[in-house]
Amino acid sequence: MSDTQHVTADRSAPDLDVVIFGASGDLASRKVLPAVGAVASRARLHVVGAGRSDLSNERFRQAVGETTGRTDLAADADWVRLDYGDPATYGGLLQALRRDAAVYYLATPPSTFAPILSALASSGLTHRGDASRIVVEKPLGEDEATAHQLNGQLAALFDESQVYRIDHYLAKDTVQNVLAFRFSNALFESAWNRLLIDSIQITAAEDLDVGHRAGYYDHFGAVRDMIQNHVLQILALMTMEPPTTFDAADIRDAKTRLLRSVRPLDPSAAVRGQYEGYQEAEGVAPGSRRETFAAARLNIHNWRWQGVPIFVRTGKALRGAVTEAVIKFREAPHLHLAGRPVPPIPTLLMIRFQPHEEVQLRIGAKVPGAHFELVPAGLSLEYRRLARGPLPDAYENVFAEVLEGGHSVFPGPDEIERAWHIVDPLLRAWEAEGSPVKYARGSWGPAEADALIAEHGGGAWIASAEEPGISGV
Repeated sequence: MSDTQHVTADRSAPDLDVVIFGASGDLASRKVLPAVGAVASRARLHVVGAGRSDLSNERFRQAVGETTGRTDLAADADWVRLDYGDPATYGGLLQALRRDAAVYYLATPPSTFAPILSALASSGLTHRGDASRIVVEKPLGEDEATAHQLNGQLAALFDESQVYRIDHYLAKDTVQNVLAFRFSNALFESAWNRLLIDSIQITAAEDLDVGHRAGYYDHFGAVRDMIQNHVLQILALMTMEPPTTFDAADIRDAKTRLLRSVRPLDPSAAVRGQYEGYQEAEGVAPGSRRETFAAARLNIHNWRWQGVPIFVRTGKALRGAVTEAVIKFREAPHLHLAGRPVPPIPTLLMIRFQPHEEVQLRIGAKVPGAHFELVPAGLSLEYRRLARGPLPDAYENVFAEVLEGGHSVFPGPDEIERAWHIVDPLLRAWEAEGSPVKYARGSWGPAEADALIAEHGGGAWIASAEEPGISGV
């Protein structure tokens, strides 16, 4: 939306200060501020940037205008310089507030969360149970112990209703539509179990390398950056039992119950890799053993999924940029023609979350003509066609939910800690010894990942864009 096309919020809309800690940083400029601009017509917003940079109001207003596309937000914006860990420096922030309540968005490194939260409370800017909204970005902790510590601090200072823990993947329309797809379509829900599903794969691949995030990435790596949060959240929605209702609390409970059925990752059923040239990136420690690729088999020990192999993989500098889940159904009994078996076509259900949000079903169909020959064919649902326009960015959905005070796209504290419980044994084992295997840029990762899935009952990795009968990205 251009600065000449903005719509003024109506009088019933929320009246909020949006305080963005780290507003001069990359995350704020790429994601947070554009999302604020996208939802600005739904509320009366006053943008306040807070950080350690010595930035003038004029320069910050220029940045707000460029990133939000809204001159009204830019003209009214304020910058406050402060020390995150010193509550005495928060006086300028208190003076900058103009609205009835405030959203405090922490677009800062995880190490700053604790001092900012403490300073907000001790300076009187927030109180337990008031209208303040606290938004924290992943990663939420570095392991189960630090996640528990962060959740303890949030619980001590705020009501749970005030806290919004971001996993922006949960705000993608296709991720939310997993619930609709599963629980409003009897055809698929009746087949969603160990009796008819052969295996499940989840891929979260990026074709870019670590780039300017090398310093951050070398500390956290692929498991902390992707598997602990995005991948396990997708897995939970794909495999959880039906929630009592679609209210946020019931969805959180259903996801937590599912994650409690997932056994901690076994290092003997996992592979780590590092793309060639990673150690030459600026910000990477010499001789770094940090993984830029991770693949693992997961086991869900409950009635629905007992014995179904589940595989996940994620990595940087891979052949394609795609996040998707592929469900492979068990093969039908083989047909025979003239005494010979007709080669079967495995039935695949692909749910793609990015770059294009869609669902595709790959089936076997007969080739037209006199001969009986099966070929792969696809049925497709593209969400952008349902929307009849561009789908909103995930961060736009995040902010819309925050403005409305909802929590359906935000994970709860129990599921976050349980996800860390699942990945912690793998991280401890990898950080104690050994090194990642090298893989070529532009590949699908190390060959050891192919051996992993072959040896543990999954056959081969499925890249849907390369599968016959499924349209590419």
